[in-house]
Amino acid sequence: MIGKLKKWLEPEQRFLGSVFLLAFAIRATYSLSRPENALSPDAFDWISIATRIAGGEGLGGTFRPPGYSAFLAAIFFIFGKSITAARLAQSLLGAGTCLLAYGSARRLYNSLAGRIAAVLVCCYPYFIAYSADLLSETLQAFLLALGTWLLIKTGDEPTWKNAALTGAAIAASALTKSVVLPFFFLAGFWLWWRTSSFKTAFLVGFFALLAVFPWSARQYLSGSGSVSAPVSTPWLTLAGSSCDEAFWQEMRGEFDRPQDETMNAPAIPKDWKWLSSLPPAERNTEARARALAWIKANPGKFYYLAYKRFRHFWRLRPMMAWPWQKYAAMATSGIYIPLALLWLLLARSYFRSNSLVIALFCAYTLPHLFFVVTLRYRIPMDTFIIVAASAAAAEGVRRLKLAGKT
Repeated sequence: MIGKLKKWLEPEQRFLGSVFLLAFAIRATYSLSRPENALSPDAFDWISIATRIAGGEGLGGTFRPPGYSAFLAAIFFIFGKSITAARLAQSLLGAGTCLLAYGSARRLYNSLAGRIAAVLVCCYPYFIAYSADLLSETLQAFLLALGTWLLIKTGDEPTWKNAALTGAAIAASALTKSVVLPFFFLAGFWLWWRTSSFKTAFLVGFFALLAVFPWSARQYLSGSGSVSAPVSTPWLTLAGSSCDEAFWQEMRGEFDRPQDETMNAPAIPKDWKWLSSLPPAERNTEARARALAWIKANPGKFYYLAYKRFRHFWRLRPMMAWPWQKYAAMATSGIYIPLALLWLLLARSYFRSNSLVIALFCAYTLPHLFFVVTLRYRIPMDTFIIVAASAAAAEGVRRLKLAGKT
């Protein structure tokens, strides 16, 4: 039976179609089983912003980048304010991420690594869970995977069309979560190295900036942004992350239940609502002054926060979750992360391919050290943790086959 299934799945198109349908079915089934109000606290803010956009009122004074709000707004505009429609759309994105993981692993390593990566992404508990929550992680995971796959493809086929598509995907990813910008900056040098063509890397960067420019101009002209921050100015977030309340939050330790608003309340500065309600330009000025003043007065606490945030970002299991959720994390990411790191450190013959994944890990981690971190902020990058772990697994299979022949 297994042999027949393996033979049936040998053609690439049939395998990818099967993985896509299975991934969508798993995510859609889980999402539809959840009550409509079973959402994270941040989800209601995203819903509020998207509802305003769909109703023609615009973004308002939100500090959030526009990508995910626009995605939700498009769904609400077409289907009405439907949580179910949004969850099904995210299930499709999750299924698409499986195919992108396959494409990246196949081009960086080999076909077997691609197949393993597609299956692991298909069944990854974090990806399944977040498809049912209206947060930016599912969209960002898809866009980061899309931008990276196109970047790798452009490295193999450096055409104008591929450069333009890659730049557009990078821009969409940056407009959803601007912390990807350092990675894609480094990825431009990687592309130059891979193609030996500065022109190709320049074109990708040019098209990315061209796509981001309208939003950057809007932010600058409205007084809510700056030339130095092409997507958003993170001063409000930095102010909430650089204060005594944030330091207290990092020192709490683990809990065997998910975080709720009661647990989170002491971590919010007392005048946070007032600060958040200021007009964008005034808010940025006040938040910047507050954040920089605290950092200057508390350098030891600031460095310790960065250390704690690094540990939280790379945790093998969540700090605040039910025990069964922690066990599920240890059975998946608890294996994938160590395996991926071993592969990246030891597989010297794949250094050029591995260097892109290493750049992602480093550049995506660094911005998060300045802000309050939860494990879900790492989720968009987990696709490439799985890709690296899959390359290690494929190499293990190859060596076992060689050993069996001798």
